Amino acid sequence: MKKCVSFRLIPALIILLSVISCSKELKQADVLPLHETAAATTESLDSLLAYKSRPHEIYAAFYRLEGPCYGPAPFNTNFSQVPDSLDILILFCFSPTSPVAAQVPAWINTLHTKGTKVILTGGLDLAPGATHDSAGYAITAKRIMDSVVNKYGFDGYDIDIESNPSGQTLTDMAGVYKALSSYLGPKSGTGKLLTFDTNQSGSNSLFQKVYTMIDYVWLQAYGRGASSLQSTWNSFSPYISSSRFVPGFSFYEERGYPSNVWYDVTYPVNGTGRAYDYARWEPSGGKKGGVFSYAIDRDAPLTSSTDNNAYAPTYIVSKQLIQIMNPAGGGSGTTGVVFYQDAGYGGAASQPIAKGNYTLSQLQARGVVNDWASSVKIPAGWKIIMYADDNFSGTSWTLTADNSWFGALSPNANDKMSSVKIQ
Repeated sequence: MKKCVSFRLIPALIILLSVISCSKELKQADVLPLHETAAATTESLDSLLAYKSRPHEIYAAFYRLEGPCYGPAPFNTNFSQVPDSLDILILFCFSPTSPVAAQVPAWINTLHTKGTKVILTGGLDLAPGATHDSAGYAITAKRIMDSVVNKYGFDGYDIDIESNPSGQTLTDMAGVYKALSSYLGPKSGTGKLLTFDTNQSGSNSLFQKVYTMIDYVWLQAYGRGASSLQSTWNSFSPYISSSRFVPGFSFYEERGYPSNVWYDVTYPVNGTGRAYDYARWEPSGGKKGGVFSYAIDRDAPLTSSTDNNAYAPTYIVSKQLIQIMNPAGGGSGTTGVVFYQDAGYGGAASQPIAKGNYTLSQLQARGVVNDWASSVKIPAGWKIIMYADDNFSGTSWTLTADNSWFGALSPNANDKMSSVKIQ
């Protein structure tokens, strides 16, 4: 996996091993609304929490935090503004030296109110002075918990493994992982997560030693066709259930071209690309755990697959993927109108949209691309008025029930909607 930095954990501090600059060109004119809705009502929050408590395919995401690896988030955005239906947020390159470290607990608490867990990526290196035995492994695990996980209120710890360790290194890593499993993961009984983040197969040497202690395997499938996922899953299937297997894609990082670009999402966003293929893919004989994204802070209205400008994230793709995997309950946790890219309620879907008036930019923030919708599902008793132009102008169409094909309306409404009133 090509991320902008690798690092290791030592007492109370994450130190960089290598850094690749990720400079940003800000583009204020393209900022779109951040939030899915206004402040959630008690009813919608209850619905959201109920959705997350039911079995479903999760959506997880790596967020690149401001600090030693990355610059400030554009336009005063922060990770507490991710979509409500996000299940697990994974902070990448967190450091207590970050300028925003003091704000992290409050942002985590905001996500906790929505049922979202927040974990961080870290390493398994022995603490300074720790011995190569169970005592040293226990000391290292406790330092990780005390100096970072518990101190900031994280819900777990993710280990990034991109090689096959051997010898003493493998013994030490497995020892620390096992020591952590008394605090985190399925063996701990704490409800806190211990995850395995890798571009390797199920034959990985560390995975073979710790798979019983893992909540989720985040497979870095960046740039791979969805047809390859089954063979990779086959290498993990003797050891974990499919519900713990979560393939992932990457959003385009600033300055990534030409060495760090995966083309997993098509830009401008049109509901196509490997990210959408992963959301629809299922392993033979089972259900995947879900899908994850890397650099969700780049889920924004890029104009091309190598657009280096910085934008405030709108999370359009993330919301659509959640809806694809969980059409009955994903997207926002609320009842609402759902627009679909294709006829017959197929293709990418918007999040459920509550009653209100929505301009083009507001629709885009909810997963509706301009001149894109081909069908819609409308709750009983609701009415929508679709407009061909932004700001409720141009040709209009009124619907009071589900419609599976806008092309059959008079005049033809397929791929025409740019604003809408929902009543």
